[in-house]
Amino acid sequence: MLQAKTADGRSVTLASMNRESILALKNTGILFYCPVCGKQVIMKVGVKIIAHFAHKSTVDCPSYEGGEGMYHEQGKLLLYQWLKRHDMKVELEVYLPEIQQRPDIFITWNNRRIAIEYQCARISGEIIRKRTHGYRSSGIIPIWIAGATLFTRYQANSFRIDQFTKQLLHQYNPRLPPVLYYFCPYTSQLAILQDIFITKSTQAIGKIRISPLNKHKFSDLFQFEFFTNAELQYLWQKEKFKFRQTQGIKPYGSELNWRRWLYSKGLHLENLPSIVHLPITSQYRMKIPLWNWQSKVCLEIIDPLPVEGVFSNAECQGLFFRQLYKSKQFPLIPSQSNPVQEYLSLLEQLQVIEKVSSGMYKKRQPISFYHHIEQAVQGDEQLVKELFRQKSNIIRA
Repeated sequence: MLQAKTADGRSVTLASMNRESILALKNTGILFYCPVCGKQVIMKVGVKIIAHFAHKSTVDCPSYEGGEGMYHEQGKLLLYQWLKRHDMKVELEVYLPEIQQRPDIFITWNNRRIAIEYQCARISGEIIRKRTHGYRSSGIIPIWIAGATLFTRYQANSFRIDQFTKQLLHQYNPRLPPVLYYFCPYTSQLAILQDIFITKSTQAIGKIRISPLNKHKFSDLFQFEFFTNAELQYLWQKEKFKFRQTQGIKPYGSELNWRRWLYSKGLHLENLPSIVHLPITSQYRMKIPLWNWQSKVCLEIIDPLPVEGVFSNAECQGLFFRQLYKSKQFPLIPSQSNPVQEYLSLLEQLQVIEKVSSGMYKKRQPISFYHHIEQAVQGDEQLVKELFRQKSNIIRA
């Protein structure tokens, strides 16, 4: 821990002191105590590590989690100092007895109470949900900032996203884009990733901004940006093209099972219609890739119907009962967005289907399949242009 208390209740943060002052303090023999459990802690003063306090014994301390590491301690301290420099009302490692939680940083800002969790290690989703629920139950806004060791960037707008990272997606209201935060204490760089679209099981595209922490104000965490239509059209055309090119890659696991299912329909990847593999903002809720479940909606539900044939949203949802994560597994996203419903709305906008009543649709036109890869690539380009031609983006309609 970075902060401890003396017997008279005075808070001491070793990391904010120079080495000479720390050693002088240590020589006084003053005893220090954990601000949570009240048990004695000892000073840890090394050459290569941040000066901090540690429990003599970890038994019965509600705040003890263990194994935070110096990367975490340094990042937490830098974030705290950054906020202090902006004259914000901020506390380090304050214990909240009403919920028995100790956020890394606690802020009071614009009459709001905000808890920042700087998370550098992978923890269970249950812990993320429990902490988030605890804060919200006391009217506290939680913000999770991941350590940069958890961030892998592939290209200018693409990065790795796995199931752990998906649980740290923030969306402050349904009209705003989802966002992820990363911070590196070694370089003091803050990364803000916004307008995120998952493209594969562990890959996504988003607007990525990386800049020095000292160039930011706290309010910058809430300055949101969307891709322009032209940007998203370009990026999704690239994704569609890469998808078509995976035909020659040897599949395995669930992808192999999907290919076998596709073959059972007498189809190959290059035959699939362009309405398969469309961008869905709530794809984080699906356990399977976009092309997998969208092709099943098209081939199992819509294609067998005659034009004017009717089907229900419930029929489509029923295909993926076991493939859909529950909304509660994403505690930082308040909306109840459903990827299947979102996909049906896209098909409606593209005039493939038409909504006839609540939860009911009819097929408006036959689904077109391709004969060869060149035809498929050309069709994909035309459809993506249609998808983003309107100024008000139908992806977010």
